[in-house]
Amino acid sequence: MSIDRKKKLVPLLLALFLVFSGCSNHEPEHVRILSPVAPLAVETIVPVLSATEAGGGEVLLVPKSAIFHNGELTGVFVVGTDNRLSMRWISIGRSINGDVVVLGGLNKGEFVVGHYDPALNEGVTVKKSPRVTEEVQNQ
Repeated sequence: MSIDRKKKLVPLLLALFLVFSGCSNHEPEHVRILSPVAPLAVETIVPVLSATEAGGGEVLLVPKSAIFHNGELTGVFVVGTDNRLSMRWISIGRSINGDVVVLGGLNKGEFVVGHYDPALNEGVTVKKSPRVTEEVQNQ
């Protein structure tokens, strides 16, 4: 077979392979489109607070219950303006009346999940639990 014939035959064989490789007795896979997941209800969403120390310095505080640990790392779940969770690694200091001083990683006014739940994941949309809201309104 001459080189010119081989040059013409290779693209033809490749085209035939591509045409027939899609033909089979298999049904095409069905793509399942997931509907949006309803927001997950959490008990408390609290702001990062600030307090003035005796020396006049300001410290940021989060509830001790909001904090979780992963090895040497300490984190909280921050609730964004779109109500989606993002994991944030923070640096912490001493405890003050059930709260923990945040040395870095958070800003005053940001919102965090007040009680860490291992079932929470980054990117999940959350809302405040109606049960908790009712309890607060009835007090």
